[in-house]
Amino acid sequence: MGYIKKTMDINLEQQKLISSPIRVKIIYLLAMKAMTAKQVADELGKSAGSIHYHIQQLFNGGILELEETKENRGIIEKYYRSKATHFNLKNDEEKPASEQVQGTFISLTEDDRKELQEDLDALFLKYVKKSAEKKDAEKMSYEISFTLKKQTQEES
Repeated sequence: MGYIKKTMDINLEQQKLISSPIRVKIIYLLAMKAMTAKQVADELGKSAGSIHYHIQQLFNGGILELEETKENRGIIEKYYRSKATHFNLKNDEEKPASEQVQGTFISLTEDDRKELQEDLDALFLKYVKKSAEKKDAEKMSYEISFTLKKQTQEES
């Protein structure tokens, strides 16, 4: 099952909320389908209490929404869904969306990281060639920045 890419403008406080690898995983899982904290915990192999805490923080911060509640044997189950999977940090200057910084956090194996690096090298080469072929360089240019940071076990 896939997800539909949705973009959301966020403030600095929300940026802090989503800058944790475990929360990024929660956001992507809940983008695919609405789930309870227990279901997310089972999917990620984490404790229900820990995941419940992160879900509450994301919900209170406006990143998640409550999609549905169900009663199951006297217990109210809350099903959460992500409002977005891509986030634009809004600043005071109100830059157009095309000029805003976008970020996505993902977890990769070493093999996946190597494959991503090869894909990026090919993609960057494509656009370097395109820019070299342009005779009339446009006045507006963009800078691309890419950071690949290895997370410690505690962070993920």
